[in-house]
Amino acid sequence: MTNIEKIQICQEVVNQIQAENKRPVCRLRLTRDSFGVTDSHLGGVPYVPHNGQIPTDVDGNQLWLCAQINFAQMPSMDNFPDSGLLQIYLEDWHFGDFGLDDGPFPAQEYWRTVYYPDIDETVTMEECEAKMAIFWAEAKRSNMPRPANPFDLQDIEEGYDVLWRCPNVPLKIIFQSVEQESVNHEDYRFDQFFAAALAAKLPDADPKEFMPYELDDDTSEEREALNKIYSQIKNGGCKMGGYPNYLQDDPRLYDKGEGWAECDTLLLQLYDDTYDYPQDDIGGMDLSLNGGPLNFIIRAEDLRNRDFSRVLAQWACT
Repeated sequence: MTNIEKIQICQEVVNQIQAENKRPVCRLRLTRDSFGVTDSHLGGVPYVPHNGQIPTDVDGNQLWLCAQINFAQMPSMDNFPDSGLLQIYLEDWHFGDFGLDDGPFPAQEYWRTVYYPDIDETVTMEECEAKMAIFWAEAKRSNMPRPANPFDLQDIEEGYDVLWRCPNVPLKIIFQSVEQESVNHEDYRFDQFFAAALAAKLPDADPKEFMPYELDDDTSEEREALNKIYSQIKNGGCKMGGYPNYLQDDPRLYDKGEGWAECDTLLLQLYDDTYDYPQDDIGGMDLSLNGGPLNFIIRAEDLRNRDFSRVLAQWACT
């Protein structure tokens, strides 16, 4: 069998498994438009009830709001609540990974999920802002200016105390219409789906010889055919539902009884691939995740029950 024939079979298999494995997805538009304290947004001031406080980590340090989702503003989608407000808080990044390195779940020692089933519309932006230990726009904790490059280790060694938050400016979330999204190659089940579909077509074939990224592209015809497949099995962007993207391995591959593989629903994905999934006029680096996705995955059962205590969270960069 020639290489181009293998590519053609690969395309057929990919078409089949993507047609058979689709999920609803709601893509997020991010804008610099103004928003209220109870609206869906990234960064900025979080909604906090009159008698509530912004959550802290295990060391007592106040966390910052990464994302706030008002489900009443989101189109209806299977298993997702139709009311209430979900917040995801992360820690200031000091050469770690937003506080997510304490383990996927159940511990949320340096990050938090908070869900308010009811929203008090009398709460004001000013009231919530007054509860912030450091306002979003504050770029430093010391009197030193923030270094131009937050990844510069020398700046840290010289005493700078850098806050790296994402987004760089607060962004309003505008929910798009619900669509269907096919499985991508970074989902841990893709290889399983591919092997099963190939076995039905060619029982004696070795799946590794037909996988998209195992095939050669020595000719222009082969490169064109493979590039079409690569484009087809990739999907990114900011979204809720659908399939997550992982630049590094899908953590569910390494489930050793922790229940990670049971997390089957993408709660939220933030991704700074704005070239492939343009985010209106928010600037090229407003959503800065160092070229990678920030993913939060949950069991469908927990999502239906509005239980956000067990969320598989990971940030992966290039």
